[in-house]
Amino acid sequence: MSHSNEVGFFKSLFDFKFTSFITMRVIRVMYAILAILTILGGVMFFVYGVFFDGFGYGSSYKLLAAIGVPLVTVLYLIILRLWTEFMANIYRIGDNTQKMVDAL
Repeated sequence: MSHSNEVGFFKSLFDFKFTSFITMRVIRVMYAILAILTILGGVMFFVYGVFFDGFGYGSSYKLLAAIGVPLVTVLYLIILRLWTEFMANIYRIGDNTQKMVDAL
């Protein structure tokens, strides 16, 4: 496994032997994009549920949307963060294992 600064991005992208990886370079961007989309989705559901017709269910649903949408959005962000940390740790385990094999 090669470190991200040893091989160029496009060379790693088309490395069919998988000797260099793009995981750590891509995972930051993926997390940022998905976090922004999750927050924007939460804001849209919140605004529509609270300030508009409340999905047609009345004022009790507006209260539920005002409380539930932020909680669900935070829950999705937590799950997204756990997933990206898991992927990064799997990569690091493989990278450290390769370093140990190379040292032997």
